[in-house]
Amino acid sequence: MLITPRSPFSFAHTLRFILSPPALANGRQFAPLLDHFANGEYRRVEEIDGQPTLYGVREERQGTATRLRLRVLAGPATPGALPLLARLVERQFSTNLDITPFYRLAASDPVLAKLAVHFRGMRIPQSANIYETLISAILEQQVNLTFAHQVKKALIETYGNHVEFEGRRYNVFPEPAALAITTPRQLRRIQISSPKARYIIGLSRAVLDGSLDLEGLRALEPAMADAKLRAHKGVGAWTAQYVGLRALGRLDSLPAADVGLQKALQRFYGLRKQPSPARVEKIARRWAGWRSYATFYLWLTFWEDGAWKNQLAEELRLARRGSALRR
Repeated sequence: MLITPRSPFSFAHTLRFILSPPALANGRQFAPLLDHFANGEYRRVEEIDGQPTLYGVREERQGTATRLRLRVLAGPATPGALPLLARLVERQFSTNLDITPFYRLAASDPVLAKLAVHFRGMRIPQSANIYETLISAILEQQVNLTFAHQVKKALIETYGNHVEFEGRRYNVFPEPAALAITTPRQLRRIQISSPKARYIIGLSRAVLDGSLDLEGLRALEPAMADAKLRAHKGVGAWTAQYVGLRALGRLDSLPAADVGLQKALQRFYGLRKQPSPARVEKIARRWAGWRSYATFYLWLTFWEDGAWKNQLAEELRLARRGSALRR
């Protein structure tokens, strides 16, 4: 099955965030956990028609047009499986989104204007699974990338399912039912703190009993969806905003307390110190309507090497200096 994304679209830029966290200062790269790139194809397992299904998405160029070819690699071969997967992939890669209004907005911002050129066509990759995004956000709270990756890997391998294909193992994120019946002591064995263990178990039980309808959040206004999420222990403003940005397809989420966003703003906007959440919100007023995309393009700078970041920061510094002299 072929899917035609709205132009401009960059499969490579969009995949870059999904496939692995950015390299550490020592150059160490993290191995993918759930999202893979093998034989020129993006691969992932999701449950379709009640069964774990491995699907692949490959880019095909036809002149200036980009098309994505979707295929089922392992799983149910029912007539309805491929259309369900197609809708999932369209949402996952935001293929129907018209991104040109964001680029018009970015043109008036000296930093975003450069990032929009460098990352042109990048869409915010939407998580295939809202529950996975929520639990992953809990795991990533107030810990470094290395530890978060290690703990998430242990959680997936201990409680998740998997699919074998061509001699390779493709893991599946644990279902709510698998984590709802664990205990804090069991989760502590894989280095999840006691508070986070209680949050994960509580959220999993809420999803199971229907008191937290994650799919239903898509139909709610952002403030109402955030309130429903934050009614559960362990979900604060950052987590709710992150779920909105990465799993609910919101265009105007702003995780103002995110340290990575604050550091990127300080570096590229020439701020004397790391901005507070209130300062981030003030700066972001100019991005209204597209604050999710502004945030994500700034986040993606962490995936670039040091030389590129230094050069961009210097170009922006000189531009600010020239602008000040012309006043």
